[in-house]
Parts: sequence; structure tokens; C-alpha cells
Amino acid sequence: MIHRSPRYSDRSILVCQGLCCQTDGSEKLLTAFKSQTPSDTKIIPSGCLGQCEDSPVVLTLPRRISYKRVSTEDVQTICNTLF
Repeated sequence: MIHRSPRYSDRSILVCQGLCCQTDGSEKLLTAFKSQTPSDTKIIPSGCLGQCEDSPVVLTLPRRISYKRVSTEDVQTICNTLF
């Protein structure tokens, strides 16, 4: 049996929902990204991205750029950089 990673659209943003990130407000980030990104961009709540000391963390695909200690104020800047 072959296990394949889930496919993401050309533009996807993973918002960590691990315990540390949730404690630091990642649920609000998830909501902010959903309201401020183009409709062809997938916003995906993810499991722990392994960077708890820098929470909350966001990973953008396909370029695999990580953003650390993200706040809701950073969302528009991140979107402007990506799109």
C-alpha cells in the first residue's frame, strides 16, 4: 500500500493548531487568513509544525516559507507578500 501526502492547491497556507500555537492565538489567525486571502488559496488548520518555541507558526506552500510568532496584524502583510 502506498501512502501519499495530501495534495494542496498551488497556494496553501497551513496554520498550526498544536497546543502551543492554540495557546498563542492560532485560532484567530486561522479566521483572519480565511477572511483575507483569495478564494483559490486553501487555508488549512494543521497539526503541530514542530516549532513550538516560535508559536504561532504558519507555513505557506508551495514555496515552504515559515512565519514565526505570527499575529493577526501580520496576516495582511503575509498575504501581500505571497500574492
